[in-house]
Amino acid sequence: MNNSGSTDNLRANSDRGLTAVREMTLAFSRDAIKTFLHTVHDRLIDYAQKPSEETRGFEFLHARSQISNRHNEILRIFVREMDRYFDQFASGELHDPAVEGSGDETLALMNQDVLEEDLALSAIRTRASVDYTEPLWVLTRRMTRLVGGKSTEHRVPVSPGCFCQALQRSLADIDIELPVKLVIYKLFDRQFVRQLAELYGQCSVRLEELGVLPDLRYQIHKAESADSARFTGAQPQRRRVPQSPSLQIPTLEDVVSPAPLALPSEQLSPAEYQNQLLDSIQLLQDRLVARTPDQRRELTGQPLQYSARQLVEAAVQLQQFNQLMAADVLEAAREIKPFDIARAREQLVNQLQQITDSKETPALGTDDARIIDLVGMLFEYILNDEQIPDCVKALLSYLHTPFLKLAFAESDFFRRQDHPARLLLNTLADAGAKWVSNDGSCEFDMLEQIRKTVRTVLDHQDVDTRLMASLLMSINSFVQKVELRVKLLEKRAMEQARGEDQLYEVKQRVNREIHRRVAEKDIPSAPLLFLLQPWTDYMVLVLLRFGDAGEAWRQSLELIDDMLWGLELTGAESEWRRWRQHYPWMESQIQKGFDMIGYDANKAFKLKRSIDRIYQLREKNLQPEAAPAELRNKLVQLAERRANERTRSTDQEKVVLEKLRLLEFGSWFQFRDGRREKVAWFNPDSMQFLFVDQTGKRTGMKSGQQLAQAILAGDLQIVTGKTKPLVERTMETIFKDLNLQVQSVSQKDRHVG
Repeated sequence: MNNSGSTDNLRANSDRGLTAVREMTLAFSRDAIKTFLHTVHDRLIDYAQKPSEETRGFEFLHARSQISNRHNEILRIFVREMDRYFDQFASGELHDPAVEGSGDETLALMNQDVLEEDLALSAIRTRASVDYTEPLWVLTRRMTRLVGGKSTEHRVPVSPGCFCQALQRSLADIDIELPVKLVIYKLFDRQFVRQLAELYGQCSVRLEELGVLPDLRYQIHKAESADSARFTGAQPQRRRVPQSPSLQIPTLEDVVSPAPLALPSEQLSPAEYQNQLLDSIQLLQDRLVARTPDQRRELTGQPLQYSARQLVEAAVQLQQFNQLMAADVLEAAREIKPFDIARAREQLVNQLQQITDSKETPALGTDDARIIDLVGMLFEYILNDEQIPDCVKALLSYLHTPFLKLAFAESDFFRRQDHPARLLLNTLADAGAKWVSNDGSCEFDMLEQIRKTVRTVLDHQDVDTRLMASLLMSINSFVQKVELRVKLLEKRAMEQARGEDQLYEVKQRVNREIHRRVAEKDIPSAPLLFLLQPWTDYMVLVLLRFGDAGEAWRQSLELIDDMLWGLELTGAESEWRRWRQHYPWMESQIQKGFDMIGYDANKAFKLKRSIDRIYQLREKNLQPEAAPAELRNKLVQLAERRANERTRSTDQEKVVLEKLRLLEFGSWFQFRDGRREKVAWFNPDSMQFLFVDQTGKRTGMKSGQQLAQAILAGDLQIVTGKTKPLVERTMETIFKDLNLQVQSVSQKDRHVG
């Protein structure tokens, strides 16, 4: 009875506490978002009067009008979303807003607008979480106690991320350009988020009054960030190696006969796939160390080890040294020499010894050694990536030490696919692959943009997520402008190509209509020349201008039939009478055709006189001489070339043509000289392909048969580049190579045994 009553009281207090926090939060949200929207309405007019280079004034005015018209709807959706987060929290279904808003589809870099929007909100979430660390920590613990579960500040409905996500969803259906939306988010950070400290304090006091953890005091359970304090030479400390789920100590079975590991299933979610891939890499690292005596490390117990702050401090000082060394090298981006990654570990250990000033040299912890090895392998494999030009790879190699510091300071660097540092590295590599050539020449000054970004990272002593996110937004903005320009050029080229393709199909149809009528007949030279050249041009113009349903197209076909009929008259008087009545119409149609296509007057006069003579002979019942076979074949072949008629394909060409028919827009082809061009558009029926270069400029149209012949001759090949970003595909390559190394060492051991 007592236990039941105690449980009921606890549940009642929990319900009262959660209800109280919900009511306070919703009331705060209504008032604060209403004030914020009024502020936005007033400030947008200021921005409209001072438009920047990226944003025209009318976009701010349009957004201001949209927000004014849908003010109540925005307010309602915002409060509804916050209320929904409380329901999810009570049922244990509330997810981290950062993860929910940054799924694989969002951060696949297919939509740059969504990416920049997410990064802006991520920066707000991160800044607010740091600014309100203490009140948010206390409130989170008390709210978690209400639902009897475990949580973090990111999984409570009052977290900064929830407010950011509620705003994002309330603006989702409103027509606002990205630059304006980023301004609104900045105002949200200044006007709305800055008031959260007061809300957290009031909610925490209310829960304390209800008896929820009344004696709770803020505590720091993890080491301070390297950015919050500098290490000045203290002795190394003994620290326990954390045993996380990802740390797998090699067993005796692993050491004796390790089985090769398989890549994680592609069916997993991106986050789970990345976690399993990293776990597998770490296991392979441990297996390799366990089987290599001179590299074996202690995996258990509490050895004397460097602290996290010492490792970060060493990386910072090493970065300063590298910064001075690279200052002159980075000035000439095209002639840059790659950073010596092989010496990085040795330099780091030497720097650690200088920092600690200890007679006893501590051992690198298992996790620390893994990080050093993995960052080193990451950049070594980047230097071997065939998709990136050498000058770009050399530039990126100088990011090794800043990324090593970042990996020491932020444990989720290798586990988060959406980590700004990883996205920045992927974006720089992708931009270099697209717009920089192996000889260092580039389009849109892209090599200089990459150099400036690398230079900025090296010049900052405090390399953290915020810096990486800022640089990522900057380079994405530049890349987005370049891609927009390329798309516009490609669009113009495609419009032109569609017109040419229509002309190509019309020419083929006209050629086939004429060929079908004259193929089996012996025709004199003059009528044959007339039909295969000027009359063909006239019919093409008629079909393009009026289509095949018009009277002009019907009459153009009738003229061909009448000319052939005149050559086959039997001699009956009735036929000749009908012919003489019809011939003036034919003459007028022929002259009409000459006039419409602007045919040379002298050539037209001679050709028409030659045709008249032939029919004069026919009126005398004489048979004119047919065109010689050589001349006929020449005229037919010339007509086929003018109509771009394909010759008969070989069996091998047919196989390649079927593959080309299934090609996707945007596929790249590489020529024998290393030049690359992209298929911006093609017609699977006519098999005409539009090619553009890396800048989006048109390079020409090619037929499917031309491509098939070039592919079979080895002059051209389809580039089957990997679709995964740089870091992701490099991690998979590291996994595969470590797997092979472990198997190789294992086989050697068995052979020696």
